[in-house]
Amino acid sequence: MRRAYWITPALLNCGLILFGQNRFDEARERALIQAVLDAHGAAWTKGDAKAAAAVMTEDSDWVSSDGSVVTGRRAIEAAHVELLTGSGKGSRHSHPGTPKIRFIRHDVAIVDGDSLMGGFCDKDGKELPAQLSCYTAVFVKEDGRWLVTAFRSLPQVKPSTSAH
Repeated sequence: MRRAYWITPALLNCGLILFGQNRFDEARERALIQAVLDAHGAAWTKGDAKAAAAVMTEDSDWVSSDGSVVTGRRAIEAAHVELLTGSGKGSRHSHPGTPKIRFIRHDVAIVDGDSLMGGFCDKDGKELPAQLSCYTAVFVKEDGRWLVTAFRSLPQVKPSTSAH
């Protein structure tokens, strides 16, 4: 009977140590997701399509604000190359503010945030005003790294001025 009293506290201590090591640090995970958003914006601004697409999973999909759908990291990279060497050459991109991050599980998060695009020019070469838009993205943690598996640029919805 004495042995049982000694073994029980020892097992409890082991359990506490093991569970303590696997504790979910939400603030850290939020910072890591923000770092992915920042990396994408910085890569875009540098014109680096490969780095911009590197934040996506292999099987990811991207829906742009015009409704076009691009599936797979390679295709997303190719779309970024086309844009960043064409009409988006020299443009700037960032994710200002603090996105809303909701963890579905410790390795899946839905992120709603803002996207700021500037430096685009009209057909005469005159710079257009910067555009602020919204997005929703699904992030997954693969091999300890947060990646985007689904990205949706959302159309800008203007508040209704009519009473309901």
